[in-house]
Amino acid sequence: SIIEHESELTAYALEKLGRMSEIIIYGDKNPETARERLGVIAFNVKDVHHALASAILSYEGGIGARNGCFCAHPYVKRLLGVSSDDAKAIESLIRARDRSAIPGAVRVSFGLYNTKEEIDHLCDMLKMVINKSYKGTYKLNKERGEYHPVNFKSDFSRFFRL
Repeated sequence: SIIEHESELTAYALEKLGRMSEIIIYGDKNPETARERLGVIAFNVKDVHHALASAILSYEGGIGARNGCFCAHPYVKRLLGVSSDDAKAIESLIRARDRSAIPGAVRVSFGLYNTKEEIDHLCDMLKMVINKSYKGTYKLNKERGEYHPVNFKSDFSRFFRL
């Protein structure tokens, strides 16, 4: 039952994300073979840094997404087509305490507790990222390679109460 649920969600997400021309999906994109893969989708938004897209999903959408190389730097560099010259230039920046150019992707995953409505919410948030209609102003911390919203205050009571 768990595998069926996860496969159904993955197929649904691949179908919806596949209709968004600005989304670059890595790995098998075919919703019909979702049962043969994990409920994990790595992607990028064209012309948007992976860390910025992930920050917007997190801060404005309440979506737990990861970004970066996922402890698989050689694979991700190959997947993204990073040349050895580019890799050397990026390594020089890292040594100079600038991680802003590290290539990567955004990753979402689905489990037993997720719903199709949450995938719809993910896609709505991605449309905001694509259209640059997100609400926050984000600042890059070059040393960490992360984006954080300026003057962010969250009302956690919207999500849970003690």
